Amino acid sequence: MARKTGKAVWTAVATVMLAGTVLAACGGDSGETAANGGEAGSKPADTNIRVLLSHNNSGFASKGPEEKKQKYYDELSKLSGYNVSFEFLGHDIDFRQQLSLRFASGELTDLVRTGSVDWEVHQGAVDRGVFLELGPLIDKYGPNLKKKIPEVAWNSPKVTKNGKIYGIPVLTGAAADRVIFYRQDMLDQLKMGVPKTLDEFLAFAEAVKKNDVNGDGDPNNEWALSLTDGMSWNDVFTGSFGVRPGTWHMRNGKLEPDIIQPEMKEAIAFYKKLYDNGYIEKDFITKKQGDRGTDISKGLVAAWGAATYQYAAVAAQQYPNQPKAAITMAVPPKGPRGDNFLQIGTDQVYFVWVIPANTKNPEKIIKFLDWAWSAPEADKFFAYGIKDFNYTEENGQVKFDPKGPNNSELNEKEFFQLSINVRENGLNNPLALKVLPNSDVILKGYEDSKSTIMKNDAMYMPPLKAMDGRPELNPGFVAGSLFYDWFVKLVVGKEELDKGFDAFVAEWKKRGGEAAIREATDWYNAFNKK
Repeated sequence: MARKTGKAVWTAVATVMLAGTVLAACGGDSGETAANGGEAGSKPADTNIRVLLSHNNSGFASKGPEEKKQKYYDELSKLSGYNVSFEFLGHDIDFRQQLSLRFASGELTDLVRTGSVDWEVHQGAVDRGVFLELGPLIDKYGPNLKKKIPEVAWNSPKVTKNGKIYGIPVLTGAAADRVIFYRQDMLDQLKMGVPKTLDEFLAFAEAVKKNDVNGDGDPNNEWALSLTDGMSWNDVFTGSFGVRPGTWHMRNGKLEPDIIQPEMKEAIAFYKKLYDNGYIEKDFITKKQGDRGTDISKGLVAAWGAATYQYAAVAAQQYPNQPKAAITMAVPPKGPRGDNFLQIGTDQVYFVWVIPANTKNPEKIIKFLDWAWSAPEADKFFAYGIKDFNYTEENGQVKFDPKGPNNSELNEKEFFQLSINVRENGLNNPLALKVLPNSDVILKGYEDSKSTIMKNDAMYMPPLKAMDGRPELNPGFVAGSLFYDWFVKLVVGKEELDKGFDAFVAEWKKRGGEAAIREATDWYNAFNKK
């Protein structure tokens, strides 16, 4: 039964969000699951687990009816034997802000989603003893966690600090899944192919601007590319210039972030051209990421950054008065040096679970996660939902219709594959992918996406002390960072490009960036034994 505690609303029986791994599709190791008892499998008398996480802008998680969500909570409770209640916070910037307030107030739950054990949202939490060390608990109660989650994730500083485990990885499920979605019907109408170069994209953008490609009678309300305030998700072009926000590379003996490189100025100049020519909305930076879906369905944008796993839902959604609407996946256009990077090589960690040190009976949480990673019934639930509700079986074969009434509205299938999936981004899971219509197209999208991976020389670099308490130095597309602020100024013309970019680099270095580069370089040389 749901209960209210202050501002928080706890809804009975459920779990968590986002993650991903292809490994879970293998099933296996069910002999060590909770059903077989033993130290790893026996359940404590207290089976209540409270979870705090982001709704991740998922339609059903953020807007779905509570009475329908309850059906999934009840099913998960029945299968696992654990009563997991959860509270969804906001998405992206809102999640960071809300989670920061929860840490400040101490209103935490038994299991908390975070970006890293040393995330800037709760900087220093490990050193202050806020999180429980999990290594001994995992060894004793979670044998399948170590078996199923790859070593590349366990070695990540998002999970460990000073050689000790403080977090449990939730996996991305694929080495790469980012692509660009194009409206194929608009390309056909313009008699154009998918842009292979930046010049071809500009020609496409000009054609979109001059034609009423969505057929609503207004030729001035369509844009070539969807951009919003969530630039970390919407940036599809910096990699065409050989750089990506959030990435560091060794250059001339120094480990430096890509955001201060001359190639980044070239990338910003390209975005400025899109802005100046009217190929993107003038108010893009105040447009909320959550509103993008409405623009897409109305046919107001001809292309947008996306994830391969979104293809089935986006292709199946309704496009009012656009009967020929169709979607094509593609990699970014190549830039002046032949680059078209879109994703950074990663540790495969989507986000991290942490357990606050004051949590009672933390072993039950480890046992629950161990069940989620190992039980065949968990595999099936996180891939297909509830039998005879989300899917059926015929002669042992799963029949799953993503357009079904309990799968499509508000992208409901995402709720059990992603939002209440505690182990992985299940949208990437081959079990879920293989039953989708056009599964061959989707799987090809994953393969194409792998070609856009950029090496990151700082993949395992721990949080830098030089950046401790200095969120403005964040080298990614993060609101409040110097890079984000200067990117906006330069694109919209509040600052002159050449002088402005040089001023940004100088300010970033002066305010601690130079020290960060020295520290990062020392780490790199030590890590690589140079």
